[in-house]
Amino acid sequence: MELFHQIRSDALRTFLSLVGVSVGIFVVTVSFALVDAFSHSVVAGFDHFGSDMIMVERFPASGGTDWERYAARPQPSREDYNSLTGGLGWTALAGEATADIVCDGKTMRDCKLVGVSGAWQHLIYSGICAGRGFSLAELSGSEAKVIVGAKIAQGLFGVDMTSGMAADGVCGRTVRIAGRNMTVIGVLSYEGKNIINLYASDYALFVPFDTAERIAGKGNLETMIAIGPGPAGRDMAMSEARNALRACRGLRSAQEDNFALNTMEDLCRETVSLTHKISAVGIIIALFSLLIGGFGIVNIMLVSVKERTFQIGLKKALGARRRRILLEFMAEALVMSVLGAALGLLLAWGVLALIPAGVITARLSGSLVALAFAVSVVLGLASGVLPAAQASRLNPVDALRG
Repeated sequence: MELFHQIRSDALRTFLSLVGVSVGIFVVTVSFALVDAFSHSVVAGFDHFGSDMIMVERFPASGGTDWERYAARPQPSREDYNSLTGGLGWTALAGEATADIVCDGKTMRDCKLVGVSGAWQHLIYSGICAGRGFSLAELSGSEAKVIVGAKIAQGLFGVDMTSGMAADGVCGRTVRIAGRNMTVIGVLSYEGKNIINLYASDYALFVPFDTAERIAGKGNLETMIAIGPGPAGRDMAMSEARNALRACRGLRSAQEDNFALNTMEDLCRETVSLTHKISAVGIIIALFSLLIGGFGIVNIMLVSVKERTFQIGLKKALGARRRRILLEFMAEALVMSVLGAALGLLLAWGVLALIPAGVITARLSGSLVALAFAVSVVLGLASGVLPAAQASRLNPVDALRG
C-alpha cells in the first residue's frame, strides 16, 4: 500500500514519466502485430495465385533504383504472348487502362479497364457468379463483350453483390464504355478487400484484349503476361520463356534481356522484406521512446529519494535493512514501468480494433503481451537500480538531519 501511495503522491509527475514507456510499448506491439498480420495476408494472397506463377513485365521484382532504364523497355505484347503459348502451362495476357461506363443515364468514371486473353481467370480472386465467361473466339478477337465487377453491377444496376443478391437482369444489358456499345455477358462475385491483387475485380471491366487496345489505343495499356509453369516446373518454364521472348524480340546473344521474369515468390519475398524494414524503423523509434521513459522513471525516483530522505533515515534507525530499502525503490520503479506497459497495451488494443474487418486480421497475441511486460520489467529494474542504490546507501544519522 505504501508503494502505491508514493506513486499517487504526485500523479502528474508519475503520468508524464509513464508516457514514454507507454508510447514505446504501444509502437513495439502495434508494429509486431501489424507486420505479423500483414506478412500472413501477403503470403496467403500470393499463395492464392501460386508461388510458382511467372509474370513477364518490364520491371523486375527487385529492380533497385534504375527505374528509367526499365521504363524504357517495351510493354509485353500480343506477339510476345503468342510466342509463349506452345509447350508451357497455361498462359494469360492482360493489359490495364481506365474508362468510364454508362448505362441508363448512370455513369461510373475511371473504372479499371482490363483487356484479357488466354487463361485470364488465374489473375483474379473472384469467380463468375452470373452469366458466363469469354469464349475462345471472343478472347482472340475484338468482341464488344464485357464482364463487370461486383461494385460495377451494384452502381449501375442496383445489384448488391456484397449481400449475395442474385445478379438477375444484368447479363444481356447494353452499356457504353468509352463511347462504345458493349454487351454485359457476366458478373464477377464480390471480392472485398485483399492485400494482394493483380487485378482487383470489384471495380473492373474485363474485355477481350484487342477490344481494350481499341478503346485505350495500341501501346497505351500497362500489360503483363502470366505463365503457369505446367509439368515442366518453374525453372524449366522460365528458361523456355526467356528463350522464346528473346527470339520474339530479335535480341542478339550479346544483348541483355529487355523484359523481366518475376515469380510470385519473388514478389512475396520483396514485399515481406519491405514490411520488415518499415517495422525496423518503428522499433528504433520505440526504443528511443522507451529510453526516454526509462530516464523519466530514473528522474522521478531520484526526486523521490531526495523528498523521502528523512523517512528513509527513520526506517533505517528503526532497524530496516539496506536490502529492504533497495527492494522498496526497485519495486516502485518496476510498478511504474509495468503500469506504463499496461497503458501502452490498452492503446495498442484500441488502435488495432479500429482496423476495418477484411483488410488484415491484426491482434495482440499472448506472446506480444508477454513480450511487452517482459520489456517493461527489464526497463523498470534497470531504471530503479541507481535510485534504489542511492537510497539504500543513505546514512541514517545524516538522513534524519535532512
